[in-house]
Amino acid sequence: MRHAMFVALTLFAAHAAAANESPIGNADYAFVDVTVLSMESPAPVPHRTVLVRGGRILSVGPPEEVSIPAGATRIDGSGKFLMPGLADMHAHVGFDYEPGQSVERADMLLYLATGVTTLRNAVGSPATLALAQAIENGDLAGPRVDNASPLLEGENAVWGFATRVLSAEQARAAVRQFVADGYGSIKIYHTLSRESYEAVADEAGKLGIPYVGHVPFEVGVEEVLADGQTSIEHFRGYDIDGLSLQALEKDGGRSAERFASWLNMSDARMDQLVRATVAAGTWNCPTFVVNSMLIDADRLEAYADHPMTAYMPADFIARFRESGLEELFSPESRDMLRQARPQMLKFLKKLHDAGAGVMTGTDTFPSLVPGFTLIDELGAFVEAGLSPYEALQAATTGPARYLGDADSRGRILPGMAADLVLLRANPLNDIDNLWKLDGVMANGRWLDREALLSMLQELTDTPLGQ
Repeated sequence: MRHAMFVALTLFAAHAAAANESPIGNADYAFVDVTVLSMESPAPVPHRTVLVRGGRILSVGPPEEVSIPAGATRIDGSGKFLMPGLADMHAHVGFDYEPGQSVERADMLLYLATGVTTLRNAVGSPATLALAQAIENGDLAGPRVDNASPLLEGENAVWGFATRVLSAEQARAAVRQFVADGYGSIKIYHTLSRESYEAVADEAGKLGIPYVGHVPFEVGVEEVLADGQTSIEHFRGYDIDGLSLQALEKDGGRSAERFASWLNMSDARMDQLVRATVAAGTWNCPTFVVNSMLIDADRLEAYADHPMTAYMPADFIARFRESGLEELFSPESRDMLRQARPQMLKFLKKLHDAGAGVMTGTDTFPSLVPGFTLIDELGAFVEAGLSPYEALQAATTGPARYLGDADSRGRILPGMAADLVLLRANPLNDIDNLWKLDGVMANGRWLDREALLSMLQELTDTPLGQ
C-alpha cells in the first residue's frame, strides 16, 4: 500500500510549485467541509470547518457556525480526514546539524511527508538544540523537536559519543549542566553504575527534569520503576531477569541470552511487571520497527528502494544502505529477537490494557528512513491487538500527555496547536491509510503534498554538506 501511495504522489510532483519557507505570521487557514478525527473519541465528525490563526486552532464547527475571515487560505476537505499530527517519541536526528546543510532539511521534510509533527530526540547535542531552535524560528520546515540530553554512560561505555560519568558527583554535575544547557530530559544507558544512577535520579528530581532511557544492569527494572524513571525505551530492562551481569554486558547489551529472557518470562511475571509499571506511572516506547529491520534484512533494502527515494539526495540514501545496523547484532541475537517478538507484542497489549502509558517511536537513525517507519510502528501496535484508534492515541494524545502538553497538543480543539494531518482516507478504518497524506500543518504552517515533494525534489541534486 505504501508503494501505491507514493507512486501516486509522484504524479503530482511535476505540477508542484516551490514552497514559500517564510514563517506564516498571522495568516489564516480554513479547512472546509472536512471530517474531523479529534482524538477526543473514535467517532469521526463530518462536515466541519476548522479555522487556524497564528499557529493555533481558532474554532471547530459546522459551516453555519464558523465564519471564515476574508483572505483566509481555504483548504478543501471534502471527502478527507483531518487528525492531529503524529509524534515519533524516539528519534535520532540533527546530531551534526549546521544551518544550510541539506541532510537535516531532507530528514525534517520526510517526517512531515508522513504526518510527523513532533519528535523526541533521544540523544541530544548542541547541534540538536540549534536544530530545534531553527524549526521554532521558522528557518527550517520540520516537526517540533524535544531534546533529551547527551547520553550518560558508565565505565564500560558502548558508544564513543557518550558522556561517561564514573562517580555520583560526576553524575550530578552532568545533570546540572544539561539542565543549564536547556535539554528537556536526561538520557541514561544501561552501563551506568548504581551509584551514578541513584545520583542522576536524585539530582533530576531536585531540578524537576525527567530522566529516560534504558535500565542500568546494576539497578534492575523494579528499582528503576520505583525511583520514578519517566520512560523506558525499547522495553530494555524488562528483559534482564535471572541473567548474570556478564551475560547482560555481552555484545554491548545486545546478546541472544538477554533477548531469550522474553521466552522465559511467565504470564505471572509479565503481569507483575505490568502492575509495577502502572503503579510507577512510567511510560514505554517499544520501537518495534527497529527490531523488524534486524529480523528481516530485506526490509531495509525495501526502504532504500522505495519510490520516495527519487526525492532524496543520493548520499542520503547511501547512509541507509551502508549504515551497518545489522553488524551491531549477531545473527543469534537477531534470531532471538524474532522469536521474542510475539512476547513483546503481548507485553505491549497488557501494558495498554492495564492503563500504562505507551507511545510510538522508531529509533530512527542512519538505518531507518525518517517518518516512513513510524507508520510501520503504528502497524505493530495494531498487530499487538490495539485498535487503530488506540494505536493513534499512542502517537497523538499519549505523547502530548507525556510531554506535559495535554492542554495544548494532540487533539483537534479550539486553542490547541495547529499540528494537523489531512488524509484522503480514514486511518481509523485501516492504519495504512496514514500513507494517503494530502498535506500537513506543523506549527500552523501548511504544506500540501505537492509543496512537500517540490521541496524534497530541490534537494535531490544537492550534496549533503551544502
